[in-house]
Amino acid sequence: MKNYLKIFTSLLISAIIMNNVEAQTRTKIKTKSDEPKFVEQNFGSPASVADVADIADSSLAYNSVKNLIDKKVTLAYEDNSFRGNEPIRRGDFIVALNSAIDAVKKVETEHGITSSDNSMAVGAVSTVEEKGGGTNGLTGFQDGSVYYPAAQSLMQKGVNLSFEKSKIFNPGSPMSEKEVYEILNNVFGYSTAGMNPYATTMSRSKFAMALDNALSTKLQQDYAIIDQKNAEAEQDRQAEQQSLQAQMQQQEQMKRDSLNSAYQAEQMAIEKKAQENLSKKKKGK
Repeated sequence: MKNYLKIFTSLLISAIIMNNVEAQTRTKIKTKSDEPKFVEQNFGSPASVADVADIADSSLAYNSVKNLIDKKVTLAYEDNSFRGNEPIRRGDFIVALNSAIDAVKKVETEHGITSSDNSMAVGAVSTVEEKGGGTNGLTGFQDGSVYYPAAQSLMQKGVNLSFEKSKIFNPGSPMSEKEVYEILNNVFGYSTAGMNPYATTMSRSKFAMALDNALSTKLQQDYAIIDQKNAEAEQDRQAEQQSLQAQMQQQEQMKRDSLNSAYQAEQMAIEKKAQENLSKKKKGK
């Protein structure tokens, strides 16, 4: 009887252990299957920060989001959400970066600033391959990816991205602060002491503040160049105006001198004629 009891107890313990193992296995499998899959989000173009649904004016990123939207930088999603607490992912990053560069180039084009006038970093032109593709391509895009145009545009601009080395885009991969600041430094020449090199990811709110600072710094440099060019152009205009005035004064003086010479010649002719007439009268007497 005791032996049967021992066998029964052993079997019961074994069954309990097996149930626990199976339960843990099911839990692990369930947890893995429940991990949210990254889904591409379409982007919106709110007219102002007031149209963004989920950012309060008390937020630290509010002014930065406002500045970027005013400059037509793409940040918000199609539903006009910003989602500042979420990590900035590669796909969203390159869309925002590309539109920020376009904002700079728009100002530079309007004011005639060339690449030699500014410090915008460029590199060798690469290509983006939607699937597979050449060894110089950046792969990992889905068909019709919302990120593809921005990635292609950046490559055509010669912008160097730190994750190009892997050749795989992985648009859902979160970006670290170090990675973000490296690219902002490479593109805009922007550096900051506020970087946390140990942060595994950067939030969208902090990214908005970093991009706004980088873009504002670059535009300040451009406007300084524009002011200098305008000052030089004004100096040239004034110098040209002074030269024209001097030429006009010289022409007026020459005209006066010419009229004076003609008048003097006419007076001399009159006097000569008068003397001749007087001489004839004297001879006639």
